Amino acid sequence: MKYLYLALLGATTAYADFDIQKAIDAAKPGTAISIPTGTYRTPIQIKQGLTLSGENVVLEVESNQPAILIDARKPVLIKGLTIKYRTERKPKKDDTPYAVFIRNGDIEIIDSTFTALGNGPESPGAISAQDKSEVDISNCSFNGFEYTIQIWNGAEGDIEDCLIMNPGHCGITIGSGSSAELTRNIVTGSRYHGIRCTGGEIEADSNLVIRNKNRGFYIGNRSAIGEISNNLIIDNATGINVFARSKLEIDHNVIVRSSYAGLAIADTAQLEIEDNIIVDNERGIVGFSSEKGRTPRVHIEEKNLMSGNKIASENAELSSKISERDPSFSDSDKGLFKSAVDNMGLENPEELQALWMKWQSALDNR
Repeated sequence: MKYLYLALLGATTAYADFDIQKAIDAAKPGTAISIPTGTYRTPIQIKQGLTLSGENVVLEVESNQPAILIDARKPVLIKGLTIKYRTERKPKKDDTPYAVFIRNGDIEIIDSTFTALGNGPESPGAISAQDKSEVDISNCSFNGFEYTIQIWNGAEGDIEDCLIMNPGHCGITIGSGSSAELTRNIVTGSRYHGIRCTGGEIEADSNLVIRNKNRGFYIGNRSAIGEISNNLIIDNATGINVFARSKLEIDHNVIVRSSYAGLAIADTAQLEIEDNIIVDNERGIVGFSSEKGRTPRVHIEEKNLMSGNKIASENAELSSKISERDPSFSDSDKGLFKSAVDNMGLENPEELQALWMKWQSALDNR
């Protein structure tokens, strides 16, 4: 027999024939609900502030509604759950086919695992936050889903220490009017883009963005703002691609082995590109025009280090501040991209190496 324990004002109450939704509905605001070990297959809704946690608890849901729907004006904490999700049929316009869908509230999701049970269209999203939601996602792992994490329609996100593997289209999406801080995440294996910001605000620091089929960072097609700094961006088709009239600081990144270009930037973008190391790419920097038929005019004024690119620049004028020295990385085969050139590239290479080792371990354990 399964039991639910509700910790409320120091009291403990036990319920037989455990039902998560009934427990939530019966709980008072602020209750901490500990779910007994087991697998649960029914979607749930949270419309008040509470904590939902468990050890060896799996929510395995096949539905066109969320496994967990959160619409609460008080803080909600989800901790330690494994959520497996797919739709039961092709989604329609009014469906919300996400493992966790957040309409409103101050939400924290920590130490949890998300697994897509179907291909991209069958598992459209792991976490989607919209409207005025504030969501903190930390120390979680994700495998699959078409758009793994979406922050959109005015939501704010803080995503840190997460492993995001094998998205169908995009690992993290930041939509118009929304903002997100991304710190120490690994985004890998996307069939299209690792991280996309379209019309929103992005602050990306100390992330490993690796082996995504198209772009590592896709900034566009609507103008975005923010900063991309201290990231290791490796083995993508394009490291960072910037469109429209985006305003960004791009600094202290290491961009390596891009099959198309390390940086590809529109001539309408307003960028500060400084202290990056852009090496061993097919093309170092590519400029393009936002208007069809117009010759692009792209100028890189700040100092950066570029070396070993088959083509240094294409449709882009580089200043005399560009250094062509070999960065002499400490041990790139083991993920240590510490440069011998002072003040260039990663400011925290050992932290990025730790992410590299975590990524390697995840590959080994597939």
